[in-house]
Amino acid sequence: MSEQEATKPDDSPQPPVPHIGAFVLETLTLGMYGEPRHTLREYVQNSFDGIRAAQRVRFLRGRGEVTVTIGADEIVIRDNGIGVSADQAWKTLTSIGASKKDRQRDAGFRGIGRLAGMAYCDKLIFRTSFPGEPTISKLTFDCDTLLKAMNPDEGGEVELSRLLARSIKMTTTEDASKSEDHFFEVTLKGLSKAPEVLTSPSEVRSYLAETVPVEFNPDWKRRTDIEEGYRTNFGSALETIDVFVVADGKTEQVFKPYGDSYEHANGTMELESIEYFSGGESRYWAWVGKMSESAAVTDWRTRGLRVRVRNIQVDGTEISERLFTKVKPSYGRFSTYYVGEIYINPESVIPNARRDGFEETSTWLDIQSELITTVCAPLASEAYTASQRGQLDVERVVNDIGDLVKRGNSLAESTRSSYDQVVELMNSARRLRRRAASALKIIDDLDATAVDEGHPNRQKSVLLKDAAKSVESVETQARMLVGRFLEEDDKLTALKARLREEILQEVLDVINAYVDPATYQKIKRQLTRTR
Repeated sequence: MSEQEATKPDDSPQPPVPHIGAFVLETLTLGMYGEPRHTLREYVQNSFDGIRAAQRVRFLRGRGEVTVTIGADEIVIRDNGIGVSADQAWKTLTSIGASKKDRQRDAGFRGIGRLAGMAYCDKLIFRTSFPGEPTISKLTFDCDTLLKAMNPDEGGEVELSRLLARSIKMTTTEDASKSEDHFFEVTLKGLSKAPEVLTSPSEVRSYLAETVPVEFNPDWKRRTDIEEGYRTNFGSALETIDVFVVADGKTEQVFKPYGDSYEHANGTMELESIEYFSGGESRYWAWVGKMSESAAVTDWRTRGLRVRVRNIQVDGTEISERLFTKVKPSYGRFSTYYVGEIYINPESVIPNARRDGFEETSTWLDIQSELITTVCAPLASEAYTASQRGQLDVERVVNDIGDLVKRGNSLAESTRSSYDQVVELMNSARRLRRRAASALKIIDDLDATAVDEGHPNRQKSVLLKDAAKSVESVETQARMLVGRFLEEDDKLTALKARLREEILQEVLDVINAYVDPATYQKIKRQLTRTR
């Protein structure tokens, strides 16, 4: 074949251009973010990338800031990141499923997150400026038009690129005085379709504290050790930005919600210690907080071990719960007995499009295997052992209460019962009541463990609650016995003397702690003479 023949254009008929319908956009937006607040995570994540880009090229030397302002009919997310240049604004912000971001360096890289809020507003507005440019670019997406085209009754007949072209408008304004400004701003305008969880300031603050790359609370004393451990393992500081929520005239900065105490089903427990775990080749690093009691943390913002990449949470606690079940199917619940974070090296994994897990690469499979062996297995074993210990403690409390009831009945029936015996009975009942109350705080978790282990007959809640009621009966019985002593005239004088003696001794014990020995003896003699 000659060179001329080889380069001859192909005159054969070209196949028709494939039709891409509006339903594709639905899959990439409405179908991608099931939890409405995930849209805020996507926008803050984009802000995080923009801020880090500005810092890399020295346009931003201070802290990165993101402000989420919740108004009556709009939500505005604004950052001081690098923004988008005027000549790139249209192409960048209208590209769907395409992005210039680097997966190895940026948190987002698929180019689908910018339309995350489309389902909850009438218009989605992007405003931005770039360092050194006087131009502010504004693109407005008509969400009503886009959503109508995605209606199942429309059948997806509208071609996606044409739909977007007629649903987006761009305008620019010039302001030479603002040429040094740089920002990116997203506005969800017209919130009639937005659920309350997306417009409630408290719900938004809570969600952002849990998911986005903010700092630990400055007042939390453990934060310094965690940050230093992260730096030692990865060789760089934990990246954070300052996030503020503005609503009802009040501005509040968002911090991660960890602290020194945590709620469980029946009370509060303290953070007792923190343990650290390192993965091979620095593929992950984790801190795990252990509690003063063996019980599940009930605060959904902190319970369990949270997996994070670039300090942004991936999923909730589902990943770590699945890893705990790999140790043993019934051990999944033990992940909630701890708080903590597992930071995965971003060079080792690829978050999936929904950001509720990772692409199943061989490296991620290896990391999971290592986490199961080095983190989940020892923690689950420790929680299980504590649970078994709790079961034994409950059994001892129930048995001791049974003995107390027998002793109370014996004293009630005896004609030789003494005042001292009744007082000791009351003191024993008081101590057992406290032990029973403490055991009841964790009984739900102990019973759940018994069921998980296939031993439902070992549940102790009903038994312990009945035993606690028995303690109350014994205390009532003891008070009646004291009353019987008071009704006996020949013992009344001796009883009063005994009571005075006990009160005097308690007073002297208090005085002894605050005065010198000589003064104490003088007070004691004086009180003794006036008895």
